[in-house]
Amino acid sequence: MSKRLLSEGILDKFFSLFLKAKAQKKESDWLSRLRKEDPELADIWSDWDKHTDKLLSQSRQALKDAGAESDYSNVDAIIKKYS
Repeated sequence: MSKRLLSEGILDKFFSLFLKAKAQKKESDWLSRLRKEDPELADIWSDWDKHTDKLLSQSRQALKDAGAESDYSNVDAIIKKYS
């Protein structure tokens, strides 16, 4: 894997565009367009997305397992929005 240098502004724009597409359930289209331009970057982004989804689900489960008496609606809303 090559080393990548992205400015903060570019990275912020990537996150914004990707999360907007994900909230609209269009992240696969976004990744497909990116893959045409830069397959390696699309793979990196796809891996980040999978790990983020897994982390959100594991965090919610850990809170439940710990017996945290809490309203999980905020976590559930995030998972629903970005899954």
